Amino acid sequence: MDKDRYQAELSLLSRKLPSNAFRFFNMEATGDVEQYLRIGARTNGGNVYTLHMVLNGFPYSQPKVFVTRMLKDAKGNDMNSASASMHTLTAERGWTRICHYGCASWTPAVSLYKVYVKCRLWLEIYEAHLRTGKPLEYYLNHQF
Repeated sequence: MDKDRYQAELSLLSRKLPSNAFRFFNMEATGDVEQYLRIGARTNGGNVYTLHMVLNGFPYSQPKVFVTRMLKDAKGNDMNSASASMHTLTAERGWTRICHYGCASWTPAVSLYKVYVKCRLWLEIYEAHLRTGKPLEYYLNHQF
């Protein structure tokens, strides 16, 4: 991400979220060093999750987004594999990976704040899944 885009993303997140809710890492790094954003997300149920967004390639490709732990489904199984009905992708680092934008839906105009909003909604629906046992797909159109 170039410096102008970084400043635009930082400005938008600073307007929308408390300054202690997010932090960019390694934004000056080059090469294979991972650039990423960490955002704290509190659900309506009061649970707090940390989202890890990998920014290498952003905004020309959608960021990989992980919850920084392995989530369990309503049956107690790890959410570590790609699942259309649960809107997950294959886990990495032992963290659940959230499906937030399909390739066909992605454009470089999408902001990190918009990605955050979709992931925050995903977390709300995940908690509904834990209460009801219904897959996330029950609550979402797959073009989410």
